[in-house]
Amino acid sequence: MRHGSLRVRQVLAGLVLSGLLSAGAAGAAWVLGPDPHAALDPLPGATGWPAAVAAAAPGVTAPDPSTATAAEVRRFWAGLTDGQRRALARRAPEVLGNLDGIPYRLRDAANRRVRDAADPHGPRPAGQLLGYDPRGDGRVVLVFGDLASARRVALIVPGSGWRLDQLLGRAARTGADPIAAAVALRGQLLRLDPAARVAVVVWLGYDTPEGVDRQAIRSERAAAGARALTRFLDALPGRARVVLLCHSYGAVVCGRAAGGGRVGDLVALAAPGMDVTSAAGLRTSARVWAARIADDPIRFVPNLRVAGFGHGADPVAPGFGARVFRTGDASGHDGYYAAGAESLGNLARIVLHRTSEVTLVDHPR
Repeated sequence: MRHGSLRVRQVLAGLVLSGLLSAGAAGAAWVLGPDPHAALDPLPGATGWPAAVAAAAPGVTAPDPSTATAAEVRRFWAGLTDGQRRALARRAPEVLGNLDGIPYRLRDAANRRVRDAADPHGPRPAGQLLGYDPRGDGRVVLVFGDLASARRVALIVPGSGWRLDQLLGRAARTGADPIAAAVALRGQLLRLDPAARVAVVVWLGYDTPEGVDRQAIRSERAAAGARALTRFLDALPGRARVVLLCHSYGAVVCGRAAGGGRVGDLVALAAPGMDVTSAAGLRTSARVWAARIADDPIRFVPNLRVAGFGHGADPVAPGFGARVFRTGDASGHDGYYAAGAESLGNLARIVLHRTSEVTLVDHPR
């Protein structure tokens, strides 16, 4: 969800949600209708993957990109010769660049090759490009820091309205810019602990709702995103402590992905809800945190879940069960990572596991 006219749109969204309860068949069709986005293969190039493996490594069984675990992919990769790996990288860079279990350095190289071919004059993104899918609105995973050796990993999961062309293309990035947030957070982390072995990941590995629309008040895209996020989490280095930092609709995604055991802390920022009535409903061992800036328009979203729409209880409400932290003088829907903001400092402390230093709200809003 974006800035500018967001407050008006959120108010309207609240009215729409309330009205749908009595709108009858027309309202039900609007809410319960199919997602207008066509279903995509799990990975770009997946249909050509078996043939690419057969040509590069005859006799080797290709793992199914849609179902193989990261451990299965690692075993497959370890069984190839160097020549077979090079041949496969030439034939199927779209799959290799997005396949959890392939070494990060090789994924970055494959994704940059695909992107450079598609947009040879576009800016080259900083960080490691561990996901690149230009289909539809696009998907991208960008890492700042050394993920392979990190002992702490912070994953920023954006909310509605973000597309690949905004993050890596020529479209302007405005609002709660995930890349700016990652840079600001990593800078704050290193100021607090210059020796920290930490990586910050911008994970746009799902098809976000376009804005305040029927998909934003439903959970189908969050459910699909959670499956992809869980897969990415399972492939992370085993010793790394993982913190999910989830903004707006991204908190719905994270709430559905937090139960796998890899997440140490789950932070919901500006959440419209998490599809549960309380933190206990998340069924996670992670410590659950929440924050909402005082003038964030997300506060106008009704906290309900009826007939498949709405996202349930407010994570900053006293009865939800999250640890609610202060945001200081940050402002709006997009200010959580603002330089010098109390919210940014608290996020860095949570990532570094300095939880006793987090400044908590005495009486959650």
